Amino acid sequence: MNDQQADIIIIGAGMVGSAAALSLARQGYKITLVEASEIPQWSEDVYGLRVSAISAASERLLIDIGAWQKIAERRVSPYQSMHVWDASGTASLDFNAADSGQACLGYIVENNLINTCLLEQINGMPNVKLINGARLSGMTWLDDCVEVKLDSGNEIRATLIIAADGGNSQVRAHCGISSSRHDYQQTGIVTRVRTSLPHEHTAWQRFLPTGPLAFLPLADGSCSIVWSADKEFAEQLLAFDDEVFSQHLAEAFEHRLGDVELLSSRAGFPLILANADSYSTERVVLLGDAAHTVHPLAGQGVNLGFQDVIDLTSILFEAVQNGRDLADPLYLRKYSRRRRADAGMMLAGMDGIQRVFTSQHKSVQKSRNLAMDLINHLPGLKQFFVNRALGN
Repeated sequence: MNDQQADIIIIGAGMVGSAAALSLARQGYKITLVEASEIPQWSEDVYGLRVSAISAASERLLIDIGAWQKIAERRVSPYQSMHVWDASGTASLDFNAADSGQACLGYIVENNLINTCLLEQINGMPNVKLINGARLSGMTWLDDCVEVKLDSGNEIRATLIIAADGGNSQVRAHCGISSSRHDYQQTGIVTRVRTSLPHEHTAWQRFLPTGPLAFLPLADGSCSIVWSADKEFAEQLLAFDDEVFSQHLAEAFEHRLGDVELLSSRAGFPLILANADSYSTERVVLLGDAAHTVHPLAGQGVNLGFQDVIDLTSILFEAVQNGRDLADPLYLRKYSRRRRADAGMMLAGMDGIQRVFTSQHKSVQKSRNLAMDLINHLPGLKQFFVNRALGN
């Protein structure tokens, strides 16, 4: 048994948990960061299959906590444009950074690169302790703290516990917080390809009857693929040999970027929408996928999690400035209300888009094409969507 004390324990050292550790450590808190799994390391020689579209707001957070510099030195892929079109109609949408006076709309970055740079930054923080390969086994609420027990034998007490341990959060389960879930019965297929035509630093997305297919630009001229497909069809796609899969992929994309050559293996992950009934309880808050899981069609999942970090850091600072306990329930509820409202809008929006664009009703197809044309020809409305993508 190893008794330890911290101000804050963060369970989960993924992108959101690690960002939270750095953000809060900068305010002087003693942090213990716990991760159950082996943390995937970034390699210059191999592109990671999972990528995120990092918004301007997320970039600012990563700059503030000292990680963006490390990321930008290695490999980031800015994109200046976004082109979206409907497989069941003629309408399309075009967003351009120049129209908003921005250098780019965002950056495509490998998840494991973000995580690696965050953890490198953590290694230089004397008030952050990382415990790797240990799983949460129990939580006990005491008068002024929570005692966390790990299967490694460690027992740690802290004023506040942060759950950043993913969609199947053990912390959330221990706290008895339920979560509303919707299984899309779909798989997101990820891989990396080379196209015969240049990607033009554009994020391309075609809405198919089963879901969106995205070609996301990478720095070396290749593209990261995220293809949402019904489970049965996804199983077939994953079982095809590389040549047959490439043919299906190019056809599904209308050969918009020419021929397609696979550069990596393929992987699939289930598509789930989830939202916890509350993002806080006594001395516990939820961050990232532990609180909410969104459809990947706009690449907003990690941006939503990073905004959790930004808001939690601000609210905890406010609590302490006002002489309150770090885990004062008034301020934890404030965090929960603010973030659940924002995430709820994003989840509803992404779910609505998914349902509208997979509908086979002719009236819905006609309406969505009219809506896309309307957005494309109304600068103010288009700017609203650009601002949301930028995180402004």
